Amino acid sequence: MAIDDLVQTIVQEVLKQLQGATESRQVLILARQDDLNVATLLRHLDQNEKAIFWDPAENSATPARIILPLLSCSQMADLALGRTTGALAKKTLELLLAGKTIEVFEFEYLQYRDTAPEPLYQLYTSYEETLRGFGLKRFAAKDQNIARLDHQLVSERDIIEAHQQGISILRILADAQLTPLAVDCARERGIQLRKTER
Repeated sequence: MAIDDLVQTIVQEVLKQLQGATESRQVLILARQDDLNVATLLRHLDQNEKAIFWDPAENSATPARIILPLLSCSQMADLALGRTTGALAKKTLELLLAGKTIEVFEFEYLQYRDTAPEPLYQLYTSYEETLRGFGLKRFAAKDQNIARLDHQLVSERDIIEAHQQGISILRILADAQLTPLAVDCARERGIQLRKTER
């Protein structure tokens, strides 16, 4: 690079910083733009992040973040076993094998928390733990470290789920009962429990 080119590049960078211009970071969304889950996800991105959508024919993007809007139960089970069905799941596995971190905006199995039999729910919790070891993690939003739990009984499972979501402060009802295991689990994981009114 010639000295003149180097000086010009430096001047442009200084001008950008002085003008307060921020360069947008590319975020690869592993879905089509018209998928239902994408609209909600886009509202949670930072202002300086620009969404690009996965296209099986194009693989040139080098994004700052990779986000999967929804991980279904069947996709989750397959990925935990190193299998794939479909182009999107194959791309997800390829990215994980390449050492990339993928954020999951929504895990489908969490919708069945109150209805699924405990052993089945725990199976999917273990799948999530396995996938975390592969490089899959929950979506990290700026305001995700505080959550509210409106249960009358707070169990160890509630604390584990909060920890998996990156929650550091869990607001619970003033009259909520905590199991001893929940208290120990919160202490071990560094989660603050704060009582609040309805």
